[in-house]
Amino acid sequence: MLRIILSLVLIAIPVTASSGNLLIRDAFTNGNPQQRWAPYPYFNLDNLQGVKTSTAPDGDNGIGILTNANAGGFASLSYAVTRQVADFHLESMVYCPITEGEKGPLTGIAFLVDPIRGRFYRLVSDFNTADPTLNLAYVGRDTRNFPVYLKIWDARELFSGIPEESGWHKMEVSVKDGMLTAYWDGSELNGGPLIVDKISTGFAGIYTNYVGGFGEAATKVDAFSLKQQ
Repeated sequence: MLRIILSLVLIAIPVTASSGNLLIRDAFTNGNPQQRWAPYPYFNLDNLQGVKTSTAPDGDNGIGILTNANAGGFASLSYAVTRQVADFHLESMVYCPITEGEKGPLTGIAFLVDPIRGRFYRLVSDFNTADPTLNLAYVGRDTRNFPVYLKIWDARELFSGIPEESGWHKMEVSVKDGMLTAYWDGSELNGGPLIVDKISTGFAGIYTNYVGGFGEAATKVDAFSLKQQ
């Protein structure tokens, strides 16, 4: 009888959004990246670095950090050098800061990164106190590197609301046949699936920027993983 009950429980468990064949994972254990990272050639050429810290969210004493220090205020993007993918699930823990006023850093993940033609998609937190949002956009040389917003989620559209304090959160995107579903802290965000078919295949990485003028920005990440859909 116990075996029957256990079997029924297992059958009832839904398949999670992150199911798939693992392509890469970087935990930055003790501050050492497990993957080879490269700077996006059309930005500052900042590259993601590993840092040893006792406050890593996965408890392994290391995280990754991407800054915009080279140019002091422009965007930075760093991607994991692996094979390019079309259908995938990307997830990462991202440290999302809360900043006062309208200015502040953007922190998040990038995907379908095309370093040859200079274009990508990114999902970022922009948690300033004036107008805090989580947003998805396409950015490319064809848009003069200005974001073309595909979706903006404000406090009313995030299940847990905008965080009151800076902290670690889980960002995820699943892409299949040019359609995207986004997740925040394990919950599917509304408004999807969204069309992301301007780029057929690309790399996955980390993005940071400063909005509202020139300023320093940094994206801290951990438990970065990419799975084939």
